[in-house]
Amino acid sequence: MKPVLNVLLTLTMVAATVTLAGQQTMPPSFSEQNEPETVLRAYPLGVTTKQAAFSHHGKALRTLILPNGKEGWVYEMGGKQAQTYQHPTREKHTVYEAEPGNGVRTYTLVFDDKGVVIDVLYNEQGRHDGLTALQVQRKVRGDGTRKGEGLGVK
Repeated sequence: MKPVLNVLLTLTMVAATVTLAGQQTMPPSFSEQNEPETVLRAYPLGVTTKQAAFSHHGKALRTLILPNGKEGWVYEMGGKQAQTYQHPTREKHTVYEAEPGNGVRTYTLVFDDKGVVIDVLYNEQGRHDGLTALQVQRKVRGDGTRKGEGLGVK
């Protein structure tokens, strides 16, 4: 009787692990190599918690409260190069410098009141010039867009 219970317990654990693994899709990484549209299209909205976002992306550069009252975590990619300088006292300092013309890619995770990512905002050359994951995903699905709204339309 005991071996049967052990087998059933093992099968239950395996089934639970497979079920949970299938439910949590890892978000794409924010990097200079990944195109912004690809990241926004693949980002799983409505399932990624703050803990999962922190584990996957690391600590945000800063957090902020967006105009709609939601919490945002800001991540920056590219445009900055680490430079180490040595003072006459032999003390070394590392600073991050932006080269002229290099755009810094900014991704902002938007969390709902329950701590789940509901949108990702993308900007490249400052404020209000980017895309959102909701916008890109609606465009891909072909729903919820007005004429002229979406990717590639100027």
